[in-house]
Amino acid sequence: MSRMKKYRFYLLALLPLLGGCEAYLDVNPKSEVTDKELYATAEGCEDAIYGIYAEMGADKDLYGRKLSFEYPETMIGNFTIPQTDPMAYAVQRQWTTDDAVTIAEDIWVAGYKVIGHINKALTHILPKADDVYPHIKLYKGELLALRAFMHFEMVRLFAVSSGSGDTAAKAKAIPYVKSYGIEVTPYSSLDKVFEEIVGDLTEAEKYLAEDEELVTPVRTNAADGFTSCRITHLNLYAVQAMLARVYWTAGNLELAEKYAEKVIDSGKFPLMRTAEAWNAVETGTLNMQETLFGLYSTQFLKNYYDKHIYSGATLELSDEYKEVYATDEAGTDKRYTLWFNTSTGQCIKHYSKMYANGETNATYTGNSIPGLSLIRIPEMYYIVAEANLTKDPDKAVEYLDYVVTSRELTAFADREGSITEENIYNERRKEFYADGESFFDMKHLQSDVELPGMGVFSGTDDATYTIPIPKSVEDNYRN
Repeated sequence: MSRMKKYRFYLLALLPLLGGCEAYLDVNPKSEVTDKELYATAEGCEDAIYGIYAEMGADKDLYGRKLSFEYPETMIGNFTIPQTDPMAYAVQRQWTTDDAVTIAEDIWVAGYKVIGHINKALTHILPKADDVYPHIKLYKGELLALRAFMHFEMVRLFAVSSGSGDTAAKAKAIPYVKSYGIEVTPYSSLDKVFEEIVGDLTEAEKYLAEDEELVTPVRTNAADGFTSCRITHLNLYAVQAMLARVYWTAGNLELAEKYAEKVIDSGKFPLMRTAEAWNAVETGTLNMQETLFGLYSTQFLKNYYDKHIYSGATLELSDEYKEVYATDEAGTDKRYTLWFNTSTGQCIKHYSKMYANGETNATYTGNSIPGLSLIRIPEMYYIVAEANLTKDPDKAVEYLDYVVTSRELTAFADREGSITEENIYNERRKEFYADGESFFDMKHLQSDVELPGMGVFSGTDDATYTIPIPKSVEDNYRN
């Protein structure tokens, strides 16, 4: 059995946990005896953690579809949908309509369900001695990081941005749930939520020191146990990258730069600079060189195919994508040539024919990991560049050019004038197209959203980038 097949079998074998979560993971008092048995072994702890990752990657209301490409990309017009699609009401920010409310409910419930599973696992694993299992520190670190990661997703979807002038909304952001049980967690302010996220990530960082040895610059997809394929886990460097992302979102560029440089300086995630490196990247898989953290998910690939690629798909690539990549003064952008099929008008960045209706793609080598990348190294360079726009412009150019030249574009150092925040944003948008991150970049900058046929949505209007928490969800949460 090849290493790729072994890896697929190992993780696919865990997918039944999604269908049988009630036995192991759901908040269900009847399962307490089973839980004790599950967490009584290292293998059981690992199965529970793998089940959480699998749920995140398969659930259509999370990264299986909505949060990976459907919601954030349609909300800013990177993809378009017909007016008859339920998502159209959300795109138009008509949050009082039944379809839009259902979308908000589904995302909220799915997100907090995962948080409940994480807290349940932490309830059993965190009190254990740090030497009871060989890798228990990794278990603790990953679970704490997962809790922070999911709350960060919830807060940037359902809460206003740090730049909002609505003090009442910032005073009541989301609940940061740290316990497992029936107790109701009160809402926290936006600042408090960020404080809790940073606290969990900082604690996680301490537990994940083993990743300094486990994560190497050259990676394979060999599944040899919990300590292999670390880019499919929230590893040490992914946690540091999350800290950089969180501080950047909160407006603390000094600390964002500090953690971004930690990741870059590790040397574990070199930018692709050779034709060989670019040719090794397969669409619909994790980038084995530049991905810090991603989810193994064949369900995501199937959903992407169904929604965008196949003949009856309703999610269409906006005609304006060519303009996004036309902001370069010179050079041929590797991202444009490899991520888009200009003849069919499709974004093939996340498309793997291997998982489309059972078809076989002869170009797939089986040396990578099917799924979606959630954090990649270019983001860290963009953060350092932005942090130095005014305090050290030369350093800002240097770090932006690391990515620009790796994409085979003309360096900004060879162009006239200084770089601006807009230059960095343009590069971020090209890098993260169809990844779901551009929506949050635009929220961070409070950029206007112009959608053909729908008008302009103001970037300073909180409703443009914030999902209102449905009353039904809040009532059920309280009850």
